[in-house]
Amino acid sequence: MVGRWGRGFEPVSELRSLPFARRLAYFDGEFERLRRERRLPASSSARLRALEPLLRRGPSRSPGPRSALAAGALLLLLLLLPGGLLRAGPAARFLSFCGRALLIQVCQKYPTVESVQKVDPKVVLQKYLRQNLPLVITDGAEEWVALRDFTVPFLTRLFSGHPVLQNTIVCSYWDSQDSLEKSPSVFLEKIHHQRLAHWAVQWKNCNKAAAKVIRGFYLRPYFLPAVVELAESNWLLMAAQTENGGTGDPFVKVGDHDGDLLIWIAQLQGGFEVQLLPKDLCANNCTHYTLWLSPGEAVAVPLQMWEVQYRPSSATAIGLAATGNWLQDSR
Repeated sequence: MVGRWGRGFEPVSELRSLPFARRLAYFDGEFERLRRERRLPASSSARLRALEPLLRRGPSRSPGPRSALAAGALLLLLLLLPGGLLRAGPAARFLSFCGRALLIQVCQKYPTVESVQKVDPKVVLQKYLRQNLPLVITDGAEEWVALRDFTVPFLTRLFSGHPVLQNTIVCSYWDSQDSLEKSPSVFLEKIHHQRLAHWAVQWKNCNKAAAKVIRGFYLRPYFLPAVVELAESNWLLMAAQTENGGTGDPFVKVGDHDGDLLIWIAQLQGGFEVQLLPKDLCANNCTHYTLWLSPGEAVAVPLQMWEVQYRPSSATAIGLAATGNWLQDSR
């Protein structure tokens, strides 16, 4: 049967009956043939330009090269996704491009980051996380002990005196003084004794026992549905504002996500100015967002589209963060 794509196009019913490996091999062959015949854009940016208008406006009534690309993308979604994860190959890569075009569409239509309270976790999953939309939860950390206890003096005593925290090495450590020790307790003591005018430090508690100590000061965020599995590790983010404040302080990125789909940041003391930066090709099509967090508030950010950076918006600011993933459960 000859279809819009060219020679030997199989009916959907016949392709559905094939094993997953055969379906994937068929589409790999078709995409490779289209590429050789120069009927498929060679570069990723050209493919995205071809797909984005179709995904924004819907299918065209008159078939052409672009409508064929969109039809192929939708057919891949229909036929391949039920079979499991895609392996590397032309079809899998093309489907990835389709997903990125959809991300561009999402961020272009999202005018602001919404703020909610007493929100249903199911709403968070369906309306925001699965749509790659960040949101602020104004009551996200209201009941936490850390909201009351986590001050610079308290954390200095905790990390220098707790036997577990004192004897474990942290991960992804960074401070504004480029310290050689890479130790939270040493840096916090330096803040106290040298009375640094402005500073910033962040680290990841990746040791299980150390992360558990910090988890004793906060609860699992109520706004996260049960399907979200949080990482065992957690982050502490701390910074002091320059004398002039705000514009004189550089932004600090939160990295080392380990491929997780989500990060949440809870404000404990002072305030952070948080920027959400669109990733990759989305950066050329979407704006960045700037948020100001107050104590007790939290922001949840899907990491497939956004990168996160922050700086203090008060004399001293302290935040807590963690990452997580969720399974593709039934909706």
